[in-house]
Amino acid sequence: MMKKTIIYLLAGALTMGSISSCSEKFLEIDPEQSVSTNNAITDVNTLQTALNGTYSKLQGSGYYGRSVYVIPELMADNLYLSLRNTGRYLDYHNFIVREQDSFAEDLWNTSYEVVINATRALQGGEALTLNGTQQEEANQMIGEAYTLRALAHFDLTRFFAQPYNFSADAAHEGVPIIATIGEDPIAPARNTVKEDYDLIIADLNKAIGLMSDETANGTLSLNAAKALLARVYLYTEQYELAAETANEVIQSGNYSLLSSENYSDIWSEDYNSEVIFEIVNTIADNAGTNGLGHFFDEAGYADALATEDLYATYADSDVRKSAIERKPKNGAEDNALFVMKFPQGALQDDDVKILRIAEVYLIRAEAYAKTGQETLALEDLNTLAQSRDPEAEPIVATGEALLDRILEERRKELAFEGHRLFDLNRNKMNVNIDQGINVIEESYPNNRFILPIPLSELNANPNILPQNPDY
Repeated sequence: MMKKTIIYLLAGALTMGSISSCSEKFLEIDPEQSVSTNNAITDVNTLQTALNGTYSKLQGSGYYGRSVYVIPELMADNLYLSLRNTGRYLDYHNFIVREQDSFAEDLWNTSYEVVINATRALQGGEALTLNGTQQEEANQMIGEAYTLRALAHFDLTRFFAQPYNFSADAAHEGVPIIATIGEDPIAPARNTVKEDYDLIIADLNKAIGLMSDETANGTLSLNAAKALLARVYLYTEQYELAAETANEVIQSGNYSLLSSENYSDIWSEDYNSEVIFEIVNTIADNAGTNGLGHFFDEAGYADALATEDLYATYADSDVRKSAIERKPKNGAEDNALFVMKFPQGALQDDDVKILRIAEVYLIRAEAYAKTGQETLALEDLNTLAQSRDPEAEPIVATGEALLDRILEERRKELAFEGHRLFDLNRNKMNVNIDQGINVIEESYPNNRFILPIPLSELNANPNILPQNPDY
């Protein structure tokens, strides 16, 4: 079993598995630790297998299979734990996370497994000598590997380090970045946040130069890499580039906002026109009681419920209100607000929507607003808001009121998708941790808005210090 620290993760060989979006069984690669990357990846088939194993890591409950969606919402004002719960994420609900926390450790470990597997895949792919269509296939897969590595580094940076604008030139402590892997284990030190984001942006630009529009459902496309890059540019306050990159995705014509009548299709239908990238979960991939569906569904644990504060932001004519259902919870709240974005519930895990065109409109709107292009920002904001609520009056706002309205729209549109805490922290805003009955009011800046470096990593890697403050 792979030990839960970077120093040992780097010693491990490729983690193999079959990605659920592919129906055929791919070749297995010798997983022995002594096998080098170049020996493990010998052609496009073995490169595909390596990539499949990397994708499969995204499904884990410690990553996009649950924690990425839950933690940033519990540590803010969108979710709280029900009176009757299984005890999972209780410290996040109470805002008392410790360095021994198993969910933070799992998120750290799984994210670095993605980084390491993606790096091995792209190094092996770049070492191949191919011709014609095989080289095009390999380029696409290498681009996907760069995008996966960027995604994992991005998640590690935003969960375990303060936002880009926390210090001058983003010189504060970030997370270790893994750009290359040799045959020997290493014990990396922490990079600065600027160094983290520099690699993330470089990886995504490399990916964009390699990838094509035509990709399989459930895998990363050229536009997925661009959408993620637009998000990264927003987080790093490169607003002109954020707007430009978001515009490329929107203008591609490959995606469109669904009408209010078809809103539920976003969550119930795979590969619909709103989704740029989703993790595919088949019946065989079902995480059972560890899955998102079981976490939210009444027939499962229904551990987390939507807050009254969030519910009150939706007009009755706003179709997004249908993603929350009010009814009694057996043995707990009389007026529970159940999250309905996972319609298959406890029976089978839904595909996890990581990148959606609605977010891209919101990225462009925020970027426009922060570069003084308020008319364009309002166009994007109203395009989204009125597609969700045909009865909504046109939004008219300027200055700080416009920015507040964009963040409110992000809250309503992206609720339960793991954005809320980051949106508040990167905008230097205070955070209310809504516990359903009580509210913990925390002001910016705050050392506890980020997670601790796991104790297991501190014990195994002498170079990882310092621990994040207040842990």
